[in-house]
Amino acid sequence: MGFADPASQPRITDLSGIDPIDFKIQNTQFLKSDTEYEQTGAEQFDVLRHRIWVTRNGDIQRVLDEFPRDAPLYEQCAGWIHAIAGKHFFPDANHRTALVLLRELLRQNNLTPGRWPASISRETVLHSHQVRQQLPPVRLDPLYRHDRLFLVWLLYFKIVLQNAAR
Repeated sequence: MGFADPASQPRITDLSGIDPIDFKIQNTQFLKSDTEYEQTGAEQFDVLRHRIWVTRNGDIQRVLDEFPRDAPLYEQCAGWIHAIAGKHFFPDANHRTALVLLRELLRQNNLTPGRWPASISRETVLHSHQVRQQLPPVRLDPLYRHDRLFLVWLLYFKIVLQNAAR
């Protein structure tokens, strides 16, 4: 996206259409419908659903409150995934939850997310999992820090958002 004036770059500025309950609903949808949702055998559906819903709303709200509204779109998107998948709020499907909600935020901000190739997305999620395991756990205070996990997603969004426009 080559915009001469940085102020004219598209950005996510309105997050009012999503709240912490939306995170929990989306993650529960993955639990209900996805055979890939991590179930160890010891954790039954009800236990996993409980773990999703006891996640503190205030912790999730920080993702929204601290969102970098003035950052370039690529950085906003990379930071969003870093904050959710890096913090790992839920037992599983944190990346998928983050991606679905991000696409919704883009639409709500009149940005067309376009198609994100499944093969690139899968490869990036796998790489993200590997990088996340090598880093210290993401804490609530630096949710949007620029570390290696952030860089994995920054590269991804520079590829898939080439045609995002208002």
